[in-house]
Amino acid sequence: PRPARLFYGFHIVTACFFILFLCWGMVLNTFPIFVKPMTVDMNWGRGALSLALLMGSVGSALMAPIAGVLLDRIGARPIMTAGAVVVGLGLLAGSRISELWQLYIVFALIGGGLMCSTAIPCSLVISNWFTSRRGTAMGVAFSGTSVGGMVMAPIANWIILNWDWRTAFVVSGVTILVLATPLILLVIRTHPSEMGLEPYRLGEADDESDEETWGVTLKSALSRPVFWQISAIMFVIGLVTSGLGTHCVAYLTDLEHSPTSAAFAWSTVMGVMIVGILLSGPIADRWGAKNAMIIDCALFTLSILVLAWAQPYSVVLLFAVVYGLALGAPLVINPLLAGDYLGMKHFGAIFGVLNIMATVGAALGPVGAGIFFDTQKTYLPVFYFFAALMLATALLATLLKVIPERRAGFVREPV
Repeated sequence: PRPARLFYGFHIVTACFFILFLCWGMVLNTFPIFVKPMTVDMNWGRGALSLALLMGSVGSALMAPIAGVLLDRIGARPIMTAGAVVVGLGLLAGSRISELWQLYIVFALIGGGLMCSTAIPCSLVISNWFTSRRGTAMGVAFSGTSVGGMVMAPIANWIILNWDWRTAFVVSGVTILVLATPLILLVIRTHPSEMGLEPYRLGEADDESDEETWGVTLKSALSRPVFWQISAIMFVIGLVTSGLGTHCVAYLTDLEHSPTSAAFAWSTVMGVMIVGILLSGPIADRWGAKNAMIIDCALFTLSILVLAWAQPYSVVLLFAVVYGLALGAPLVINPLLAGDYLGMKHFGAIFGVLNIMATVGAALGPVGAGIFFDTQKTYLPVFYFFAALMLATALLATLLKVIPERRAGFVREPV
């Protein structure tokens, strides 16, 4: 007899890992390394530079619902390919800018490209391929975001110190065009049925055989309190993580830690983030996405309070460990919440709209923190505000309730 072939869904997970490594980890998770070099080189304020992230979030927010609908209609491969090309070309264009407004346009395009090539399509594809162990599969794939940040943050810092930030942009753009685009074309398939296969399902999950066919419409979801609760959770997480993450390295250098030490701390965040992502999937599979989110928000609160006392480098590293554990989990838990409480049938459209809230939060966080620093020359009140928001979000997560249409057997959360 022929040996059993490896389930193709595992190839999907591997491909999504490397796509997220390249398009997310190498772009979004290395941006804190660029903040101070770019502001010094171009004589821009940190608030003004943070507006580039706002424009990136605007691009993401505008593209999110469009990408969600297109994913449901024509599939992931063409949408992800187009998105990766836009990101790569955007980085190359960004290396040539001379005015701030040019950077704003470039980042808006990159934001739209990232929305088409990373979180939404990867979540959709993995959810379609895995009925059992969905959280674990999502965790493995999304650990690519943190591995990318961990590997590329010190490399980006080295390129900036030895050449400049423009060269680092070029290296990133070329890498995405050369590696990510063909990987998407060769491996990504939206549904198992495209290859005559069924989703990955363990024996004990046979009662979930029609789970992937269940789900409320986007119009119906908009009338449900749970949709807006998940939206609020994603908004706050986007606000806090983007606001803190963008200014973290600059804040540490303001405390007279060297650029290399600050970059190493951020690389440590990315490294520990791998562990957080890999743990969050099994935790959600075992105890439910809601409980995983509550734990994660508590970790966020603790880590931000630690950062406020980060003059000793040992405290910086403690922050990096706790924050890293928390940072990656929402990448896994957010789509699980959407699928658990609103279903998979219209997942692309619903999760696309949910991501608008996350991108709006991600837009406001860096700009607000940057403007506050430019006027007050300190980040501390902002950090305390972020900690309070995360604590409130943990309490909000405890209030999530399953909608009546959801069969109890499909729900990860104990109700």
